[in-house]
Amino acid sequence: MMAAARRAYTTADLNFRSESSSKRDHVLMMYDAAIDAIRLAREHAIRQEKRAVSASTTRALTILSGLRETLDLGNGGSVAVHLNDFYQFLMRRLVRAGGATSTDDFTECEDLLSQVREAWAAISPQTTGEVNRRMFVLHS
Repeated sequence: MMAAARRAYTTADLNFRSESSSKRDHVLMMYDAAIDAIRLAREHAIRQEKRAVSASTTRALTILSGLRETLDLGNGGSVAVHLNDFYQFLMRRLVRAGGATSTDDFTECEDLLSQVREAWAAISPQTTGEVNRRMFVLHS
């Protein structure tokens, strides 16, 4: 996975799981970390803690950028293209949310990403290999 996305994980548990997991599991961990960062940004925004909002939003943006960089747009077909567009959409909304007085954008991004995360979680282990080959750039 991308080095920038891995740096976004701060706990030893996530780092340990990252080393022993499949690409599908990496994606799920990245989704979980991004969802958590968005949730924290929303909570900080409610309390009007601007620096904490910025830090949490930046963490979510870093993870989403890492997710985008793993996509193989040349071979991943329409699913990879749609995921790329989805990640870009979320990134634009998060940037907008960071400067807004409402938390609606944070809430929407958290909800949308949670739905896509659940779809990834539903991918069976038998299908995982094909998903990895078709959608992701394989880094050695």
